[in-house]
Amino acid sequence: MFKQIICTGVLAAAVIANPANAQTFEETLELTYRSNPTLQAERAGVRAIEESVTQARSAWLPSVSAQASISSTRTEQSGGFFGNRTDSVTPQNYRIDASQAIWRGGEITGAINQAEANVLAAREGLRTTEQTVLLQAATAFLDVRRDGAIAQIRRNNVEVLLAQLDAAEDRFEVGEITRTDVSQAEARLASARAQLAAALSQLAASRARYDAVVGQYPATLTPEPPLPEMPQSVEDALEIALDYSPVLRAAAFNEDSAIANIRSARGAYSPDVSLNASASRTNDQNLSGDQTDRYSVTASVSVPLYTGGLNRSRVRQATFNADQARIRVIAARRQVEEVVTTAFNTLIASRSVIDSSQRSVEANEIALEGVQQEAFVGLRTTLDVLNAEQELLEARLTLVSAERDSYVAGLTLLQAMGLLTAETLEISGDPEPYLSEPTRANFDLTPWN
Repeated sequence: MFKQIICTGVLAAAVIANPANAQTFEETLELTYRSNPTLQAERAGVRAIEESVTQARSAWLPSVSAQASISSTRTEQSGGFFGNRTDSVTPQNYRIDASQAIWRGGEITGAINQAEANVLAAREGLRTTEQTVLLQAATAFLDVRRDGAIAQIRRNNVEVLLAQLDAAEDRFEVGEITRTDVSQAEARLASARAQLAAALSQLAASRARYDAVVGQYPATLTPEPPLPEMPQSVEDALEIALDYSPVLRAAAFNEDSAIANIRSARGAYSPDVSLNASASRTNDQNLSGDQTDRYSVTASVSVPLYTGGLNRSRVRQATFNADQARIRVIAARRQVEEVVTTAFNTLIASRSVIDSSQRSVEANEIALEGVQQEAFVGLRTTLDVLNAEQELLEARLTLVSAERDSYVAGLTLLQAMGLLTAETLEISGDPEPYLSEPTRANFDLTPWN
């Protein structure tokens, strides 16, 4: 059983180390950007919402319709002074109607402005979804690399403990150590084997998560590139977020939509003025062959006098919705400030963890070497060596996890500022030009590569 686990670990390590099928961080994000079903569904939703602008603008354009009809009537009459008689009539009617809105009191204009604001809000929602999915793909990439490195460290630890156990048994045979020392080495080896099995299981789960987000299982993953330049202070990060954050921008566009809806609702109080024209022709198609043509042009005015409070209620409702949208902008701003502040401080803390972990690894390497030398001359026990190896192992695992966490923290800060986009990451193959251009902040982004 353990041989199977070791073989699996060797295969996993071979996949990580083999450069023949190397897949880069950028390729992972590009594949996700083009094929992720969540993004594709969101883009389709934006396309659907964009059609509302065309529908709203159509109210200002003329409406033209045509009608045509033909019927056949056969009349048979028998007896009487003229004897039997049969009459057939096949009348034909043709009609064209046209209507043009002249004045709607701001109702149509308000509906157009509302539709345009809804489209802009939907595009910002797409930017939010894009950043979320890209962060998921990047995290999945980093998780596979981290868990692969952890599995490799665990496998190396098993090999070291196997050699340690062999050495302990040899020393026991010659009487240098006791049976207790051998048992301690056996216990550490058994624990290391269990930890290796857990690490391989976690690696398999991370690979499955990668497949769910990216659309294919990872092959060889190359090291991730350096992060773009980050803000030097939380104030700089907040300034960028207030310009770029799609959450805040979507809330602002929703407020614009609600305000436009008020104008549209108030337009129902105004008179409606329209111009109507029609032309018709009727052919009797009987014995006389009569043909009648009619033309008419009508200007109509409709003034609402009493609607049972309907129009007033709609205006109040639109006003309340606008108040709600305005308050949500304030809430969105607070949310963005909280997320950016948290992400910035998490990034700073993660960098400190990496620095401490690197020093810990270096110190534990020196300590292990010293303990091994002291144990060789009988100044240290087998347990001391095992403890030193365990401390070095934990330091290396902490460093691997800290490097992954720091990178994810940097990406999370970019997302919080609204910069984790295809443009910032220099992802090629933009499927649709949906994203509205955000206000440019005074911040120089270092190219991703």
